Amino acid sequence: MAANSDAGKAVDQAAAKVSDTVNKVSDAAGGVADSASEQIAALRKQVEDLYADREKYLSKAMDTAEGYAARASDAAQVQYEAVADRVRERPAQSILIAAAAGYILARILGR
Repeated sequence: MAANSDAGKAVDQAAAKVSDTVNKVSDAAGGVADSASEQIAALRKQVEDLYADREKYLSKAMDTAEGYAARASDAAQVQYEAVADRVRERPAQSILIAAAAGYILARILGR
């Protein structure tokens, strides 16, 4: 009977160790799941921050591009007005220059 009692104690101890091991594995798995959830939340926050930064930089780039376009448009308008004034001042010379340019282009293009 003592053997049965010793065997029962050994089985109880083994069961307790298995139970402890199962609890430790369960706790570790829960920790991994919590860690994964935290990492996902951190990554989501980083993506949101990057998206906000992207919008800020795109807005800044658009403003800069619009500024350059406005300056280019103003410069083109000034040049156009200068040429128009020159044509009004010297119409005969302007016609001769336009005809010469047309002739040269026609020769270059082969027409």
